[in-house]
Amino acid sequence: MANPHRLTTDQVIALIKEETGTELSASTFRGYVTRGHAPAPVEKIGRTPLWKRSEVVAWANNRPGQGARPDIPKPRRRRAE
Repeated sequence: MANPHRLTTDQVIALIKEETGTELSASTFRGYVTRGHAPAPVEKIGRTPLWKRSEVVAWANNRPGQGARPDIPKPRRRRAE
């Protein structure tokens, strides 16, 4: 029996749209996963990756906005002397 808390890619895309109103393509989401910017799948059934619903919801609600570069550290501010 399938676990209702495990989601396929299509279900993840629908959940992200439901939670945030943002439309995301499956290829964009898979790219985020590949680069480590989205949650990794928790299991696979055959070749189908499955994600944990709670991890996807937390990520979708806290992800940076358009144009954000999480791979580049923010510069440290210098103190005025």
